[in-house]
Amino acid sequence: MDNNEKGQPADYNEDEARLAGLGYKQNMKRQFSGLQNFGFTLTNASVLIGIVPLFGFGMATGGPIAAVWGWLLVAFFVMFIGLGMAEICSTFPTAGGLYFWTAKLGGPKWGPMFSWYEAWFNMLGQFAGCSGSVLAAAQFLNTLIAVWEPSYVPDGKKNFYIMAALMIIAGIVNTAGGRALKVSSLVSVFVHIFGTIAIIVAVLAGAPKLQSSKFVFTDFEDRTGYTTDSSASPVLVFLLGLLQSQWSMLGYDASAHMSEETERSYVNGPRGILLSIFASFAIGLGLALALTYGIQDYDATLASPFGAAPQIFLDCAGKKGGSVLIFLIVFAGWLCGVATVAANSRMLYAFARDGGLPFSPYWTVLNKRTQMPLRLVWLSVVIIIILALPSLGSTATLSAISGISIIGFTTSYAIPILLRITVGSSTFVQREFNLGSWSKPIGWVAVIWTGFIFVLFNLPQSWPVSNVNTFNFTPAAVGFLLVFTTLSWFLSARHWFKGPVSEIALQELDGTVPIGNEKEEILEESK
Repeated sequence: MDNNEKGQPADYNEDEARLAGLGYKQNMKRQFSGLQNFGFTLTNASVLIGIVPLFGFGMATGGPIAAVWGWLLVAFFVMFIGLGMAEICSTFPTAGGLYFWTAKLGGPKWGPMFSWYEAWFNMLGQFAGCSGSVLAAAQFLNTLIAVWEPSYVPDGKKNFYIMAALMIIAGIVNTAGGRALKVSSLVSVFVHIFGTIAIIVAVLAGAPKLQSSKFVFTDFEDRTGYTTDSSASPVLVFLLGLLQSQWSMLGYDASAHMSEETERSYVNGPRGILLSIFASFAIGLGLALALTYGIQDYDATLASPFGAAPQIFLDCAGKKGGSVLIFLIVFAGWLCGVATVAANSRMLYAFARDGGLPFSPYWTVLNKRTQMPLRLVWLSVVIIIILALPSLGSTATLSAISGISIIGFTTSYAIPILLRITVGSSTFVQREFNLGSWSKPIGWVAVIWTGFIFVLFNLPQSWPVSNVNTFNFTPAAVGFLLVFTTLSWFLSARHWFKGPVSEIALQELDGTVPIGNEKEEILEESK
């Protein structure tokens, strides 16, 4: 049935009407399909750049049982978070994403304060996640050079400079406009799905020998010092090893941030969140199993100057084949940088649109050619590069950035879910995707899991903590953000920041409004 048959004008646009109901004009160009939205989201999650770079960390922190059973455990709880987010996304499909959800669900009393915290924690997760992903790509590119040039010595400075160059190229792709982003999104889907399959096949088919299933599913390893140098339980080591899996299942909020540029966002937004989690789970499990089966010599692999995963690639696929697999990780990490910058800039745009950033009017100017927030694209690039500066002096930077990203992301995921099942439960209107009576139990599981890993990943990742290479920077970064957001809120922002600011009333959308009860519901939500 077309729009005229529904009693609506021929030029009626459901996406624009719903966005207007949430208080915003259609400023950015709505040009991405559901598949392209899924591509952005899958790329942000990026199993390839999650599991592979941290595989050595997992081998030292729990070993095979952390890689396999830890993946299943994390995927189980992440699906609860994804379900809670998808339901809210269906009702509030805006570029602000979780920040906007938090403001609406918190209501006039709690919304402004919680959305202030939400915006900054989500930005921390976004920036740290991108910084870690592209830094990992830089490390693998350095490794690839070292494979072919034995005299070449990779170090932190080279990693940083390569990472900065990759980020600048990612910024250029974002600057090119929608067509470049569409292409990169579709290429990324191909790389992350078929590239992962290629790695799995190459490792399993080319391995001189495969580890036993008993080893893969039951072997526990602790190279952290916890069980040897302290009285810590092996359970703690296993839990710390979950960092590898949890970092691989982040970034699916990108679907929400791209919603103002996605067709049928109230359906494709939730779908992008859930499909990316399911796809990440499936291909990630296969990848974790293949890498574990493909380990030839455990100690030699863990001590390899190339890194654990690259050594497995070289052992199983040879120098040429292994190099191709290493390059796949470099390419996946760079694609993740492209997609994450796109999502970051949209989140910043929504926050600045509501006056949340210093000099907000400057940042909210859209480029006339692309209708995209290019100033915020380059602000994102600069911040992401700055976050990688510690890599100049510490080899533990990647795992620390991973922990920072996990806490930033998951905290920002849990805040709107918590408000949805508490203070916002009486006003929330369920839309196309909804959990019915399961909303509250699913939400509580998601919130409790987030609280658990918030504490877990702030702990030292090895014991004893004797130098900068064994120091976990996560508590310092998270603590700084908590102090900054709290002081800035109580000393300043609470007097002027009110959360999302309505740009228009629904009636201003060229006289086009939804009909019947839906109009009344949207008007009520926009108040």
